[in-house]
Amino acid sequence: MSTSVSRRSFLKWGVAAGACGAGLAACSKTPEPTPEPVVPSGGDDVVPVLVENGQWLTGACMNNCNCGSSRCLLKVYVEDGVPLKIRTDEEDPDTWEVAQRRACARGRARISDITSPARIKYPMKRKGWSPDNPNGQKRGVDEWERISWDEALDIVAAQIKKAMAVKGTHSILSVSYADIGDTYYDQIESLLNALGGAFHTDWGTVSMGSWPVTEMIMTGGLMSAPDYLGAGNADLHVHFGNNWTANKGGNTPHYMDYAKQQGGKYIIIDPWLNQTAQALADQWVPILPGGDNAFALAVAYHQITNGLYDQAYLDKYCSGFDAEHMPAGSDPKDNFKDYVLGTYDGVPKTPEWAEAICHTPAEMIKDVAEQIGRAKNVDFFAGQSTTKHPGGEMFAQTFFTLALMHGGIGKPGNYFSWSGYKEGMALLPLALAGDSSNGFGLNPGDPLKPGAIYAMVNFATITDWDAWDQMEYSEQWQSVTHGEYGRDSWPGGKKKVDIKMIYAGGYENMLNSAPNANEGIKAFRQVDFVWGVNPYFDPSRQYADVVMPVQTWWENHQYAWTNNGDAVFWADKIIEPIGESKTEGWIAEELAKRLGLDPKAVNTMTEAERTYMSLAGSMYLDNNTLQFAPLLTITQEDIDKMGVSHVGQPQQGKMTLAEFQKKGVYKGTRSKGDLFEQNVPFAAFIADPEANPLGTASGKFEIYCPTLAYLISSCGFTQCDPIGKWKVHDPEQGPTTQTAEYPLLLWTPHSLRRAHTVNDNVTSLREAFPQECFMSTVDAAERGIKNGDLVLMSSPYGKVLRPAKVMHNVIPGAVALQDGAWIQIDPATGIDLGGDPNILQAPKASGQGVQCWSGTLVQVEKYNGPLTLKPDKERPLVMPVGVE
Repeated sequence: MSTSVSRRSFLKWGVAAGACGAGLAACSKTPEPTPEPVVPSGGDDVVPVLVENGQWLTGACMNNCNCGSSRCLLKVYVEDGVPLKIRTDEEDPDTWEVAQRRACARGRARISDITSPARIKYPMKRKGWSPDNPNGQKRGVDEWERISWDEALDIVAAQIKKAMAVKGTHSILSVSYADIGDTYYDQIESLLNALGGAFHTDWGTVSMGSWPVTEMIMTGGLMSAPDYLGAGNADLHVHFGNNWTANKGGNTPHYMDYAKQQGGKYIIIDPWLNQTAQALADQWVPILPGGDNAFALAVAYHQITNGLYDQAYLDKYCSGFDAEHMPAGSDPKDNFKDYVLGTYDGVPKTPEWAEAICHTPAEMIKDVAEQIGRAKNVDFFAGQSTTKHPGGEMFAQTFFTLALMHGGIGKPGNYFSWSGYKEGMALLPLALAGDSSNGFGLNPGDPLKPGAIYAMVNFATITDWDAWDQMEYSEQWQSVTHGEYGRDSWPGGKKKVDIKMIYAGGYENMLNSAPNANEGIKAFRQVDFVWGVNPYFDPSRQYADVVMPVQTWWENHQYAWTNNGDAVFWADKIIEPIGESKTEGWIAEELAKRLGLDPKAVNTMTEAERTYMSLAGSMYLDNNTLQFAPLLTITQEDIDKMGVSHVGQPQQGKMTLAEFQKKGVYKGTRSKGDLFEQNVPFAAFIADPEANPLGTASGKFEIYCPTLAYLISSCGFTQCDPIGKWKVHDPEQGPTTQTAEYPLLLWTPHSLRRAHTVNDNVTSLREAFPQECFMSTVDAAERGIKNGDLVLMSSPYGKVLRPAKVMHNVIPGAVALQDGAWIQIDPATGIDLGGDPNILQAPKASGQGVQCWSGTLVQVEKYNGPLTLKPDKERPLVMPVGVE
């Protein structure tokens, strides 16, 4: 291909990319025919024609934009071992039945991401660290030196032994996902588990808020979302906190458009007129972060007092709505209806009452209540972050109750959900989805992890209080620095903790991602040793002592993966490994040798076996039978080529392996009226509640739910009532807690620039989507702030310097800073110049162990200090100083 980007210049970027060698499965594909050059018919200005001499491969887009659903297709043009351009899904027609899997800006920037200067190319050690003097205060500011793999592995192995000598693996904190899931597993976690388990921060939920346990116990279901075609049967879509255009990318907003074209009306209740509301909503309803429960209670009040709800449905299918339908043994006065009316507490939950809390005009609340009451079929949705505040379970309870009051749940076109639309294969069991390619069922488990009720520690399973350790995500940093965690109310009381080592791996950028990041930096600097394993020199690796480079999906993995709804993707090997990067499996095996463990016990499968297992485990869903079947035909010849005759078995499927690898994707075929669309959650219960009781204590929908109240309250973070109520669960967070010093409420929407913290190293995305402080024209005018001014955002936990984005479509009283920007602390002032909202975020745990990211108290002021801030596109990445 005639291009200015040659292999030589590619190498000058610091990327060691060679042409694919013989025998590599990913490079053995027959190149597409080279098109004949087009010769201009005449004239002096001859336009050069670019001739493709390379090949198009399928490049995995492993951005975790949306916790699993709606992944996208990337096709990467590679010449002489160099990736030069990207296209997406464009070969097939784009229809509602078989939608294209088109990548967003993040996916299309993968070449810049994979070849970023921020890639860690060699094992490195911080110059100021030594075994006898960790010199922890220099973490994050020290220079680095390149070391050999043997030296890096020897150091880490020795430090693991040293840390374990204190309190076994209880002295090692792993800030890494224990098991990311589909086709990916950090085998270093298996190493730590084989040594006796690692201290994790897995208690509670990182992404899902207060929803999972609340839904399971109130309704007996989990992720009871509508099928995307089924959502088209709704007349009205009432969405709390939805910005799928930025959050989910992929096809999810596309399916919203489908439902709209079927005649559905969208109401989006959110602090700002976001991209999704602008593109799709018929009505935007502004609301303060954390004010959703007050809003929903006021909607219920207006419906109750105006007869806009279905009493017969509530009587038949629900428990606890009113005094006449309370469970035996409970106080009839504790019912939901009398609470909303203020019968006993003297506080009617009127729209005017709610307006003072959530700042949504009372007339707008009444209008939403009436629209719901008039609609035949309603799709109720609430984003996961709507419950990420103290006492978030209370809003989840009220949300489900509000949907039940409408009287349609269990009937076509009527849904309540928090997990987004389902696409056929989103129901695919993990064991069938190729997940065994990460060693599913073979890897050693974590002995320190207690039994859980969906990520919530189950105290009833713990017999030895000293044998387990599991911190809650939000409070992890102060737990490390203070030396204890938990609550006095726990069966064994608070737990002492003495962390000597931090492992930062598994693609998790925890230092950047968890609340109270300044305390996180303090924790990183306090321990004896920190080691990081990652492709990128991101903040979690910048504060380490030793870092090890690992390969990305483009350099090593050749898998079929189904981390999606209606599609299965293939991942080719695109480039040779950059620098001296290795796989996590190789690192785990080398460390195992140094620690006296069997290498194969910590890395249970070869790469060839992982490839085969992902292919053999790929399934498709027959939407006419709702049965899963093998997707791929795999022959003995295929098995022999992969070198897995010892484990492989021929099988018949829907398409051949060669066809799948050439196309790069299988997309399920859907049609209006298929069984999956008709598979409405709770339909069997509604049809015959006696024969098909729900999996709840009463067998009905539990509006009054004492089991939930007991379980949530037992965790000790916040108290939960059996019904949804409005309460101030923390005096320092959320609506009505603002002070003169911190009068604004922070919320942290996702950005099209990043998938959480991934992609913040890409200059083009930094230019397209700058990290700005979103604020209303009202709040800006009060502070003398104009669009583009530098502003200092402050909270009790830190300070961030950012340009202001003054907007007329943000609710006054709230400001936003989009999640995931990489930390860059100015050493002289301690101010973060990178724009990470977790510098500001309150480290508060709630309910079942939920992070509280909505409603942190902040102040924003025009900045007049000595610091300057270049535009994000010009601000250099933080690189390892001292390493060429």
